[in-house]
Amino acid sequence: MATTSISQTRIPQLGQVQMLGLAAAVIGIGVLAAGYFLSPTSFFESYIYGYYVAMTIPLGCLGFLMVQHLTGGAWGVTVRRMLEAGAATLPIMGLLFIPIALGYFDTYKALGLEHPLYEWANPEVVTPGGAEFDPIIAHKVPWLSPLWVTARIAIFFIIWSALALTLRAWSRQQDAGGDAKKLASRMRRLSGIGVALFVITVTFFSFDVAMSLDPHWFSTIYGAHYMANAGLMTLAFLALMMSRVRDAALFREYVSVKPIHDIGKLMFAFTVLWTYMSYGQLVIIWSGDVAEFTPWYVHRTQHGWVFVALALMLFAFALPFFVLLFRGTKRNLTTLATIAGWIVVMRFVDMAWIILPEFREHLWDITITDVAAPIGLIGLVIALFAANVQQAPLLPLRDPNMEQLQNSGHH
Repeated sequence: MATTSISQTRIPQLGQVQMLGLAAAVIGIGVLAAGYFLSPTSFFESYIYGYYVAMTIPLGCLGFLMVQHLTGGAWGVTVRRMLEAGAATLPIMGLLFIPIALGYFDTYKALGLEHPLYEWANPEVVTPGGAEFDPIIAHKVPWLSPLWVTARIAIFFIIWSALALTLRAWSRQQDAGGDAKKLASRMRRLSGIGVALFVITVTFFSFDVAMSLDPHWFSTIYGAHYMANAGLMTLAFLALMMSRVRDAALFREYVSVKPIHDIGKLMFAFTVLWTYMSYGQLVIIWSGDVAEFTPWYVHRTQHGWVFVALALMLFAFALPFFVLLFRGTKRNLTTLATIAGWIVVMRFVDMAWIILPEFREHLWDITITDVAAPIGLIGLVIALFAANVQQAPLLPLRDPNMEQLQNSGHH
């Protein structure tokens, strides 16, 4: 069993990450806020995109945290504290949903909007006899109604926050000298329930925030695709953070090349998974040739957006796929972090291709706030993450899985 001594939690490299995150948050959110005074509508549209991207890291961290408790292994215990720190940002992210909610309630006029952010929130669209009445959208009420959508998402954040904070608290109890095996068993049981709740709630979250931007269109794989995106973003983020803490004494002492290799293999697997879901959704909808479904793709292959689709094929799939095929790439943390950084960039591009065509008819209609929103909100998540991860030892030294980490060999 690993020693129970608790090392210093302050890591200078993470302090630098925190400052970088704060700088990105201040600049990005500052530019986004300035954009509000130029165009409130553009501000909220950019905010939806930025928020949808930023949520991938907290949700991905929570998902992998619970999977790690269920499966064990050296890879999971290596990044446990990072996963806990990322998931612990969920309560703050819940509060950051408020601007979106205000944009589809009756408060939208006070915010300077000409109409609600979502078409299904417009009374003229869902009320029989309304000037823009749409029977298809009206049929989806009350599921798509401002009050029920807000209540539903509030419930999601309560569930996610409770899972994240409870697992983190029990993990910290291990550090404090609690019964390590009993606490590990307790976390495993909670994670079993949590994973089931996670899949359901994240699926409906993606439906409510993103898919309902076009209330005529739907895809049953949409939620799974978002989870694949969140998983890939989180794995890439973990590789980047591991490259930052590699010189920390605790990391050098306990972490071998094996968990780094495992993270690389998971990145490769999720690259394939994301591609499979993206292509599978396209083939099913395109071959079905249903008039209500195909326009979603038609719009994303016109007015310059087709170049983004081609870029995703080449640089979100082909490039990382072939680079990560090599064993040496996955075992070299510097190289792995480089490809991880590229994967993060392509997550921004992929979700831009999914969200922004609902607001920007042409690719060249993208605004500065569309760029600033995800940078600012991701920067805030990174700053909160760096602060959280320094509140405990970098590794859960008293967890039973530490034995697997010690037995996996060293650099």
